[in-house]
Amino acid sequence: MIYALATISALMFALATALQHRSAQKADAKKAMRPALIFFLALDPMWLLGIVADIVGLFFQFAALVNGSVLVVQAILAIGLVFSLFFSAVLHNIRLKSSELVLSLLTALALIGFLSVGVPARLKDTSTLSSWLIVATAAATVVVALGAFAHHANQGRRTFLLGVAAGILHGFTVSLSKVVAQNFVAHGMFRIVVDPHAWILVTMGVADVLVIQSAFQAGPLRVSLPIISVIEPVVAIAIGLVVLHETLSANTSGAVVAAVSLSLMLLGVWGLARIATEEGLA
Repeated sequence: MIYALATISALMFALATALQHRSAQKADAKKAMRPALIFFLALDPMWLLGIVADIVGLFFQFAALVNGSVLVVQAILAIGLVFSLFFSAVLHNIRLKSSELVLSLLTALALIGFLSVGVPARLKDTSTLSSWLIVATAAATVVVALGAFAHHANQGRRTFLLGVAAGILHGFTVSLSKVVAQNFVAHGMFRIVVDPHAWILVTMGVADVLVIQSAFQAGPLRVSLPIISVIEPVVAIAIGLVVLHETLSANTSGAVVAAVSLSLMLLGVWGLARIATEEGLA
Protein backbone atom coordinates (compact mmCIF):
# COMPACT_ATOMS: atom_id res chain seq x y z
CA MET A 1 0.00 0.00 0.00
CA ILE A 2 2.84 2.41 0.87
CA TYR A 3 4.46 1.80 -2.52
CA ALA A 4 1.14 2.49 -4.30
CA LEU A 5 0.50 5.71 -2.35
CA ALA A 6 4.02 7.00 -3.01
CA THR A 7 3.74 6.13 -6.71
CA ILE A 8 0.47 8.05 -7.06
CA SER A 9 2.10 10.98 -5.28
CA ALA A 10 5.04 10.86 -7.71
CA LEU A 11 2.60 10.85 -10.64
CA MET A 12 0.80 13.94 -9.32
CA PHE A 13 4.03 15.84 -8.65
CA ALA A 14 5.26 14.97 -12.14
CA LEU A 15 2.08 16.34 -13.69
CA ALA A 16 2.41 19.50 -11.59
CA THR A 17 6.00 20.04 -12.77
CA ALA A 18 5.04 19.66 -16.43
CA LEU A 19 2.19 22.18 -16.07
CA GLN A 20 3.89 24.75 -13.85
CA HIS A 21 7.09 25.13 -15.83
CA ARG A 22 5.23 26.25 -18.94
CA SER A 23 3.55 28.98 -16.89
CA ALA A 24 6.64 30.10 -14.95
CA GLN A 25 8.58 30.74 -18.17
CA LYS A 26 6.13 33.52 -19.06
CA ALA A 27 6.98 35.57 -15.95
CA ASP A 28 9.29 38.58 -15.90
CA ALA A 29 12.75 37.90 -14.43
CA LYS A 30 12.29 40.82 -12.02
CA LYS A 31 9.58 38.85 -10.22
CA ALA A 32 11.95 36.02 -9.24
CA MET A 33 12.12 35.28 -5.49
CA ARG A 34 9.30 37.78 -4.87
CA PRO A 35 5.64 37.19 -3.90
CA ALA A 36 4.72 39.07 -7.10
CA LEU A 37 5.74 35.96 -9.04
CA ILE A 38 3.09 33.87 -7.29
CA PHE A 39 0.41 36.53 -7.85
CA PHE A 40 1.30 36.60 -11.55
CA LEU A 41 1.20 32.81 -11.88
CA ALA A 42 -2.08 32.56 -9.98
CA LEU A 43 -3.79 34.20 -12.97
CA ASP A 44 -2.76 31.33 -15.26
CA PRO A 45 -5.28 28.41 -15.30
CA MET A 46 -2.53 25.98 -16.34
CA TRP A 47 -0.45 26.90 -13.28
CA LEU A 48 -3.48 26.57 -11.00
CA LEU A 49 -4.13 23.11 -12.42
CA GLY A 50 -0.54 22.28 -11.53
CA ILE A 51 -1.18 23.48 -7.96
CA VAL A 52 -4.21 21.17 -7.74
CA ALA A 53 -1.98 18.28 -8.85
CA ASP A 54 0.55 19.32 -6.19
CA ILE A 55 -2.12 19.27 -3.47
CA VAL A 56 -3.30 15.82 -4.51
CA GLY A 57 0.31 14.65 -4.57
CA LEU A 58 0.86 16.02 -1.05
CA PHE A 59 -2.20 14.15 0.21
CA PHE A 60 -0.89 10.82 -1.07
CA GLN A 61 2.64 11.67 0.13
CA PHE A 62 1.31 12.28 3.64
CA ALA A 63 -0.65 9.01 3.50
CA ALA A 64 2.47 7.11 2.43
CA LEU A 65 4.62 8.69 5.15
CA VAL A 66 2.23 7.86 8.01
CA ASN A 67 3.50 4.28 8.08
CA GLY A 68 6.26 4.44 5.47
CA SER A 69 9.93 5.29 5.73
CA VAL A 70 11.29 8.54 4.30
CA LEU A 71 14.07 6.45 2.74
CA VAL A 72 11.59 4.35 0.77
CA VAL A 73 8.98 7.01 -0.02
CA GLN A 74 11.60 9.50 -1.23
CA ALA A 75 13.24 6.86 -3.43
CA ILE A 76 9.88 6.32 -5.14
CA LEU A 77 9.20 10.06 -5.41
CA ALA A 78 12.60 10.53 -7.08
CA ILE A 79 11.49 8.63 -10.18
CA GLY A 80 8.67 11.10 -10.66
CA LEU A 81 10.88 12.55 -13.36
CA VAL A 82 10.19 9.44 -15.44
CA PHE A 83 6.48 10.22 -15.21
CA SER A 84 7.16 13.89 -15.92
CA LEU A 85 8.89 12.89 -19.15
CA PHE A 86 5.84 11.03 -20.37
CA PHE A 87 3.42 13.78 -19.31
CA SER A 88 5.51 16.40 -21.10
CA ALA A 89 5.74 14.26 -24.22
CA VAL A 90 1.95 14.01 -24.29
CA LEU A 91 1.50 17.76 -23.70
CA HIS A 92 3.92 18.55 -26.53
CA ASN A 93 2.78 15.67 -28.77
CA ILE A 94 6.36 14.35 -29.05
CA ARG A 95 7.59 10.76 -29.17
CA LEU A 96 10.21 9.74 -26.62
CA LYS A 97 13.57 8.57 -27.95
CA SER A 98 14.89 5.06 -27.36
CA SER A 99 17.60 6.47 -25.04
CA GLU A 100 14.90 7.98 -22.83
CA LEU A 101 12.95 4.74 -22.72
CA VAL A 102 16.09 2.74 -21.86
CA LEU A 103 17.08 5.17 -19.09
CA SER A 104 13.52 5.08 -17.75
CA LEU A 105 13.60 1.28 -17.63
CA LEU A 106 17.02 1.20 -15.94
CA THR A 107 15.93 3.78 -13.39
CA ALA A 108 12.81 1.76 -12.59
CA LEU A 109 14.87 -1.44 -12.27
CA ALA A 110 17.31 0.32 -9.93
CA LEU A 111 14.38 1.44 -7.78
CA ILE A 112 13.06 -2.14 -7.67
CA GLY A 113 16.54 -3.27 -6.61
CA PHE A 114 16.60 -0.74 -3.79
CA LEU A 115 13.09 -1.58 -2.57
CA SER A 116 13.76 -5.33 -2.65
CA VAL A 117 16.57 -5.06 -0.08
CA GLY A 118 16.01 -1.64 1.48
CA VAL A 119 13.38 -2.62 4.06
CA PRO A 120 13.30 -0.03 6.89
CA ALA A 121 14.24 -1.44 10.30
CA ARG A 122 13.01 1.53 12.33
CA LEU A 123 9.87 3.52 11.58
CA LYS A 124 9.05 5.06 14.98
CA ASP A 125 9.72 8.78 15.03
CA THR A 126 12.41 9.53 17.64
CA SER A 127 13.26 13.02 16.44
CA THR A 128 13.03 16.09 18.69
CA LEU A 129 11.64 19.54 17.97
CA SER A 130 15.03 21.09 18.68
CA SER A 131 16.66 18.92 16.00
CA TRP A 132 14.07 20.07 13.44
CA LEU A 133 14.59 23.70 14.42
CA ILE A 134 18.33 23.31 13.92
CA VAL A 135 17.90 21.65 10.51
CA ALA A 136 15.26 24.21 9.45
CA THR A 137 17.52 27.11 10.48
CA ALA A 138 20.47 25.59 8.64
CA ALA A 139 18.39 24.95 5.50
CA ALA A 140 16.88 28.44 5.58
CA THR A 141 20.30 30.03 6.01
CA VAL A 142 21.72 28.14 3.04
CA VAL A 143 18.66 28.92 0.90
CA VAL A 144 18.81 32.65 1.72
CA ALA A 145 22.52 32.71 0.92
CA LEU A 146 21.94 30.92 -2.39
CA GLY A 147 19.13 33.36 -3.21
CA ALA A 148 21.41 36.32 -2.49
CA PHE A 149 24.16 34.94 -4.69
CA ALA A 150 21.61 34.12 -7.41
CA HIS A 151 20.33 37.71 -7.42
CA HIS A 152 23.70 38.97 -8.64
CA ALA A 153 24.57 36.02 -10.91
CA ASN A 154 24.13 35.53 -14.65
CA GLN A 155 21.22 33.47 -15.95
CA GLY A 156 22.94 30.08 -15.98
CA ARG A 157 24.43 30.41 -12.52
CA ARG A 158 21.22 31.91 -11.11
CA THR A 159 19.19 28.98 -12.41
CA PHE A 160 21.67 26.50 -10.94
CA LEU A 161 21.75 28.21 -7.51
CA LEU A 162 17.97 28.43 -7.28
CA GLY A 163 17.75 24.78 -8.32
CA VAL A 164 20.02 23.80 -5.42
CA ALA A 165 17.90 25.91 -3.05
CA ALA A 166 14.69 24.29 -4.32
CA GLY A 167 16.15 20.81 -3.91
CA ILE A 168 17.11 21.55 -0.30
CA LEU A 169 13.65 22.84 0.55
CA HIS A 170 11.95 19.94 -1.23
CA GLY A 171 14.03 17.41 0.69
CA PHE A 172 13.40 19.12 4.02
CA THR A 173 9.62 19.39 3.57
CA VAL A 174 9.28 15.75 2.51
CA SER A 175 11.12 14.61 5.64
CA LEU A 176 9.20 16.85 8.05
CA SER A 177 5.92 15.78 6.41
CA LYS A 178 6.37 12.36 8.02
CA VAL A 179 6.32 13.84 11.54
CA VAL A 180 3.31 16.06 10.80
CA ALA A 181 1.40 13.20 9.16
CA GLN A 182 1.99 10.88 12.11
CA ASN A 183 0.97 13.58 14.60
CA PHE A 184 -2.24 14.18 12.64
CA VAL A 185 -3.18 10.49 12.68
CA ALA A 186 -2.29 10.10 16.37
CA HIS A 187 -3.78 13.32 17.77
CA GLY A 188 -6.17 14.79 15.21
CA MET A 189 -6.55 18.21 13.62
CA PHE A 190 -6.40 20.24 16.86
CA ARG A 191 -2.91 18.94 17.59
CA ILE A 192 -1.78 19.93 14.11
CA VAL A 193 -3.02 23.51 14.56
CA VAL A 194 -0.86 23.96 17.67
CA ASP A 195 1.98 21.67 16.60
CA PRO A 196 5.25 23.61 15.99
CA HIS A 197 6.27 20.97 13.44
CA ALA A 198 3.26 21.88 11.30
CA TRP A 199 4.07 25.59 11.39
CA ILE A 200 7.67 24.91 10.43
CA LEU A 201 6.37 22.80 7.54
CA VAL A 202 3.97 25.53 6.39
CA THR A 203 6.67 28.21 6.55
CA MET A 204 9.23 26.14 4.67
CA GLY A 205 6.55 24.93 2.26
CA VAL A 206 5.61 28.48 1.27
CA ALA A 207 9.30 29.26 0.73
CA ASP A 208 9.58 26.05 -1.30
CA VAL A 209 6.80 27.12 -3.66
CA LEU A 210 8.39 30.54 -4.21
CA VAL A 211 11.90 29.17 -4.77
CA ILE A 212 10.87 26.36 -7.15
CA GLN A 213 8.82 28.74 -9.28
CA SER A 214 11.76 31.18 -9.30
CA ALA A 215 14.05 28.37 -10.44
CA PHE A 216 11.63 27.47 -13.22
CA GLN A 217 11.38 31.13 -14.24
CA ALA A 218 15.12 31.84 -14.09
CA GLY A 219 16.18 29.75 -17.05
CA PRO A 220 16.11 26.44 -18.93
CA LEU A 221 15.18 23.26 -17.08
CA ARG A 222 18.35 21.57 -18.32
CA VAL A 223 20.08 23.51 -15.55
CA SER A 224 17.55 23.49 -12.70
CA LEU A 225 15.66 20.20 -13.03
CA PRO A 226 18.63 17.78 -12.88
CA ILE A 227 20.03 19.40 -9.75
CA ILE A 228 16.60 19.55 -8.06
CA SER A 229 15.96 15.90 -8.96
CA VAL A 230 19.18 14.78 -7.26
CA ILE A 231 19.51 17.24 -4.35
CA GLU A 232 15.95 16.58 -3.09
CA PRO A 233 16.31 12.81 -2.45
CA VAL A 234 19.86 13.22 -1.10
CA VAL A 235 18.70 15.82 1.45
CA ALA A 236 15.56 13.87 2.40
CA ILE A 237 17.41 10.58 2.82
CA ALA A 238 20.17 12.30 4.86
CA ILE A 239 17.55 13.82 7.19
CA GLY A 240 15.80 10.45 7.43
CA LEU A 241 19.04 8.82 8.57
CA VAL A 242 20.32 11.57 10.88
CA VAL A 243 17.19 13.23 12.32
CA LEU A 244 14.56 10.48 12.08
CA HIS A 245 17.16 7.77 12.82
CA GLU A 246 15.82 5.47 10.11
CA THR A 247 17.85 2.40 9.19
CA LEU A 248 17.57 -0.48 6.74
CA SER A 249 17.22 -4.08 7.92
CA ALA A 250 19.77 -5.51 5.52
CA ASN A 251 23.01 -7.42 5.93
CA THR A 252 26.28 -6.13 4.51
CA SER A 253 25.65 -7.44 1.00
CA GLY A 254 22.07 -6.14 1.07
CA ALA A 255 23.25 -2.71 2.20
CA VAL A 256 25.73 -2.63 -0.69
CA VAL A 257 23.01 -3.59 -3.17
CA ALA A 258 20.71 -0.91 -1.75
CA ALA A 259 23.42 1.77 -1.94
CA VAL A 260 24.42 0.81 -5.49
CA SER A 261 20.78 0.64 -6.63
CA LEU A 262 20.02 4.05 -5.13
CA SER A 263 23.12 5.56 -6.75
CA LEU A 264 22.20 4.10 -10.15
CA MET A 265 18.65 5.37 -9.77
CA LEU A 266 19.87 8.91 -9.03
CA LEU A 267 22.23 8.75 -12.02
CA GLY A 268 19.32 7.63 -14.17
CA VAL A 269 17.19 10.51 -12.89
CA TRP A 270 20.02 12.95 -13.67
CA GLY A 271 20.42 11.53 -17.18
CA LEU A 272 16.71 11.69 -17.90
CA ALA A 273 16.54 15.26 -16.65
CA ARG A 274 19.39 16.30 -18.92
CA ILE A 275 17.86 14.65 -21.97
CA ALA A 276 14.37 15.95 -21.27
CA THR A 277 15.38 19.54 -20.76
CA GLU A 278 17.84 19.67 -23.66
CA GLU A 279 14.97 18.66 -25.93
CA GLY A 280 12.51 21.01 -24.27
CA LEU A 281 10.22 18.25 -23.10
CA ALA A 282 10.07 19.03 -19.41
